[in-house]
Parts: sequence; structure tokens; C-alpha cells
Amino acid sequence: MLAARLYGTKDLRIEEMPEPEPGPGEVKIRVAYAGICGTDVHEYFEMPRATHEPNPLTGATLPQTLGHEFAGTVVGCGAGVDRVAAGDRVCVRPIRTCGVCPRCTSGLSHLCTALAAIGVTSPGGGLAEYVVVPAASAHRLPDAVPLEQGALVEPMAVGLNSIERTGIRAGGSALVMGAGAVGMGALFALKAHGVDDVLVAEPSASRRAAAARHGARVLDPGVDDVVEAVMAHTGGKGVDAAIECAGRPEVLDAAIRSVAARAPVVLVALYSGPVAIDASVVRLAELALLGCEAYPDGVFERVIEHMAAGYYPTDGWIDHIPLADAVEGLHDVRDARRVKVLVDIPADGGS
Repeated sequence: MLAARLYGTKDLRIEEMPEPEPGPGEVKIRVAYAGICGTDVHEYFEMPRATHEPNPLTGATLPQTLGHEFAGTVVGCGAGVDRVAAGDRVCVRPIRTCGVCPRCTSGLSHLCTALAAIGVTSPGGGLAEYVVVPAASAHRLPDAVPLEQGALVEPMAVGLNSIERTGIRAGGSALVMGAGAVGMGALFALKAHGVDDVLVAEPSASRRAAAARHGARVLDPGVDDVVEAVMAHTGGKGVDAAIECAGRPEVLDAAIRSVAARAPVVLVALYSGPVAIDASVVRLAELALLGCEAYPDGVFERVIEHMAAGYYPTDGWIDHIPLADAVEGLHDVRDARRVKVLVDIPADGGS
């Protein structure tokens, strides 16, 4: 089969490899769509978390097949699997955890100290024609959720977790910094929570257009003073919550200065290094800075339910590319030329 294999920084190869077969407790999936996201960009351009030494939890080593956002059809099951069956349409929750650390045993397994992920630091990955995953990772898709949408469940779960972290109520207001895939996921999750007053700050014209198409009031930080615009919109109060999805220090600073007193600012973006903040602004307004890492149990399933209810439209923000163009897709995501890239993986291995 064909797969996108990461050998090291800026070294991704589309190559043939043996087709995997499921062992006990595993399922084999014929992948239909796989997403490229910010994590993949960090893996490719900066430093792969997979190494040539086996991962202590999963045994994975470089080369690593990328792809942790994907959906497809079950084509085989190993012994003892009754969760899904051949022919089922599924998406995959890629998180792998140790199950024994204090975080796992206290109900925070998504923060496991040995956390790994399929397509990042666990064998296999969705940027391939076939992948084998633990049966517990496969989630059936309702008839109302097509496979294309199923490949979006994972990043949308990150967006939903960011909104649930805020505790925002219906009728509130929010600011989303960045309209990439997770920013769009936050926008959709806010709408699902009854929050219709959403401002989105995004420098890319195409991404602003996508956010506006789906009901956001958009700001161009290259033209607009985001903080002034937010304060003018809210009568000087500030928004009830801010979601930082851009990963830039100046964007985080603007988010902190745009929220109401005692409001939360949720950090979703990946940062390449330490970031300085004006702690006095946080103290004087009694703000809450909240981290958001992946998503706890239950969030993945809630996204699927919301999708079936129509809360995650795909028009205007999804682009499709063939597997052969995966490197180009990584550049497009890094450079904000596209909102969300899905890799189409045809059954015959062609492009």
C-alpha cells in the first residue's frame, strides 16, 4: 500500500509499505479521508516527536506514518473485537494513554504523562491506504455523518473542548483568534452552545471569508485594532471568552486585553517556545488563563452527535488534495493558504 512516511524534519516520503493486518483487539480500516493539521505541520517543519528509539508506550519509531485525523471503512477485525464489524463506517480517536499514571487514574487520561497518538507517536497513521488501530479507538459514524465529515471529528473535538473549558453560556459573546481548522471548530462549537455573537480575528482573507460565511463577525488584524474593535462592539465590557488558536505572542496579548473582567482566555494553539504575557492585565481583571490539550472522554462522541444534528457544515472551508500532494498540503496549512486540507485516499492507490 501507499503511505506518507515521515523520516525526519522536512523529510516526508510517499512510498510503498506492507499492508497491515489486525491482531487481537484491533481493526483494519480502509482510509477514505485524512486531515492535515497544525500538529502535522510541527512534526514536519520543526522536530518529529517520534524518534529512532522506540516510544516507551507504543514502540513506534521513525519512519512514522503521519495522519491522526481520519475516517474510513472497517475491512477486518482481529480476535475478540465486537465493538465494530467489517463494513462499518468509522472515525478514529487517536489518543493512546498508559492508564496508570495519576492523570489517567483521576479521569484526565487525555493529559497522560506518557500520551501518544496514532499517526504521531504510535504505529500506523491515517495518511495511508490502510491502517490498523485498537478497536477501542474506532467510533461508528451515524448515517447522517459522511466519511468526509468523519475525518473532521478529531480537530472539531479540540475546538469543542476549548469551548467547554470556558463554561460560556448561551447568549454570551466570544472572540476566536485564528480561523484555521480548530478556530472554525471553536466557531461551530460556540454556535452549538447557543453563542451567536462571535468575533473572529484572522489575517488570511480566505479564512476570514470562511468564518464570515458561517456567521462570525470577522476582523483583519492587519487593518483592525482587534482590542479596540472588540471593546467598541461590546460597549467597553469585553467578550465573555476568548479562544487563542493562532500561536503568536501578540495574538495572545490581544486576546487577554479583549475579554471582560473574570473572563477566561483558552490557549489552544501550539507554541514553539516560551511566551511572555503582561501579568498585571491578568491580575487586575482577575482573568483565567486556561490550557486546552486535546479533549477528555466524551467530547469526541459529542462532536459526532453535533455533526449528526447539523452543527458542523463543511461548505466553504474544506480543500481536497491527493496523497501525492501531502507535502504541498503541509506548506499550505503552515502558510494559511487553506483553512482545512483533507487528503483523499482512493481505493486503487491512484492520485
